[in-house]
Amino acid sequence: MTKLSKRVSGATARPDPDEGDFAEQIRRSLPTAPTDQPLPTTRDFGRRLGVANTTVFRVLQRLARDGEIWQHPVSGRYFPATARALLERPKPVACLIRRLELGSEQYRELLEGVSNGCGALQRTMLLWHDELLVNHSNPHEPPVFASVAQQRAILENFLDRHSAAAGGFVLDHVWDDEALRPHADQLKPAVVLYRSCAVEGFGNVRADFRSGAFKALTHLLGKGYDQILPVRPFAGDPAVAEFFAALEKAADETACRSRLGNAVLASTDRERAALIERVRRGTARTALVCPEDNVVLLLAAAAREAGLACPERIGLLSVMGTDYATNAGISCLRYDYRAMGRLAVEALGATSPVSQWLEPELFSRATT
Repeated sequence: MTKLSKRVSGATARPDPDEGDFAEQIRRSLPTAPTDQPLPTTRDFGRRLGVANTTVFRVLQRLARDGEIWQHPVSGRYFPATARALLERPKPVACLIRRLELGSEQYRELLEGVSNGCGALQRTMLLWHDELLVNHSNPHEPPVFASVAQQRAILENFLDRHSAAAGGFVLDHVWDDEALRPHADQLKPAVVLYRSCAVEGFGNVRADFRSGAFKALTHLLGKGYDQILPVRPFAGDPAVAEFFAALEKAADETACRSRLGNAVLASTDRERAALIERVRRGTARTALVCPEDNVVLLLAAAAREAGLACPERIGLLSVMGTDYATNAGISCLRYDYRAMGRLAVEALGATSPVSQWLEPELFSRATT
């Protein structure tokens, strides 16, 4: 028994004379081997070249340790070393957002942040939109938002075509929770932007509308406005509804609800003209709070045409606060959309869903 043990030990210690020849054959084949295809299996190598499977295994292990080939950590298959950079790269981040039309500065800034986040993590972007999600080609007219049923159909179409290629999803705030829930398992990991999200297992990087509402009220009351009117830029946007709810609650908590009027619609030129005429005929010094930069600029133009002095007679505050507003001298609550996009990409890599709030900064400009 002792002699047999020594013989086996000695045999395994001596290198197999076939190993060197076999290793050299593999080296010669690597320059022409497809990068995205695995090398033959241990059994295939042994059968083709007449080499014992154990010899093949030892050679492949040694070449992998030396970095001449690469073993996939999941499948265990061996590839040319150049395959590692290709196959270990994470799948693209799928950005399911609205079509970037005129006046979509918010989403341009968000996408800059997503792009920066992908660049920092060496991830690519799969930028995808469906024109039915939000149709807003004319900034003077209200956008048309897809219904929940339409959103579900849009998602089904996307997932049928692209779900296997995506390694995470960044979702526009107009996606309704009820449209997302039926596809929640296919969409994970996912992060919803800007608005709050209640879909279980989804991340959420959103604006702190509560903080924004308090800052807006404090600023406008401090400027001496008698009446504050929430201006709804268009119907159907969940983030607008969420901010207005926060504004009402902040007014209740600060005992100034009597100074906050009911929300008014300003989707069209006619509605905006009617609102400005209402302010002109009234006696109260009035501030308009609107969650959309482009609509605030249209209201400012309408106020000038009506001869209303701004900010003496009428005040204008935007809650969106993109570069579009600040460059035009509009008072605004400014959220860092670039940071929002970057944080969304980082949240996709977390082990559990991430929920983050971004507090706005108030910029007081010529319109208040």
